[in-house]
Amino acid sequence: MTNNFENLAGVIKDDKHFYSLRVFYEDTDAGQIVYHTNYLKYFERARSSLLNLLKIDQLKIKKEDDIILVVKKVDVSWYKSAKLNDKLLIETCLKYAKNSSITLNQYVYKYVSNNNQNQLLVSGIVQIVAINSLYKVKKMNLILNHKFFQKKS
Repeated sequence: MTNNFENLAGVIKDDKHFYSLRVFYEDTDAGQIVYHTNYLKYFERARSSLLNLLKIDQLKIKKEDDIILVVKKVDVSWYKSAKLNDKLLIETCLKYAKNSSITLNQYVYKYVSNNNQNQLLVSGIVQIVAINSLYKVKKMNLILNHKFFQKKS
C-alpha cells in the first residue's frame, strides 16, 4: 500500500495559502467546542505548512543560516466556534514584509457542505520575526526573496 503525502502542506491559489484540517476530540472542551487557544495552533500549522510548500526548511535555515522564526505579535478575533468533526480551512496571506519580519493575515473558516460556502470563525494578524541563536533580530532575505512574501502591486 502506498500513501499520498503530496497535499499535506495545502495549496497556494491567488496569492493565498489554504490548509485544511478536521477538528478532533482532543481539540475540544467538554462541550465538544474547539478550545480557544487551539486556533493559534491551527494558524501555526498553516504557516509551517506554507513554508514546507515553499520548500523553506526551518531546520535547515536554523542550522545553515542561523535564522529562527518566532511569533512576535498576534491579534485574534473570535466570531463563532468550531465543533467536533467540523472541516476547517485556514487561509494565510501576506499583509506586509520587512527586512526581518513578515506579517500575515490568517482566517479559519468552517466548511459548510450544503451550500459550498465557508463560514468565518476566527481571524488573526500574526507577525513573525527572524532572530538568530543569540536572540538578536536578523534579516531574512532568503525567505523574503520568495514571491509569496513580496508585496503585490
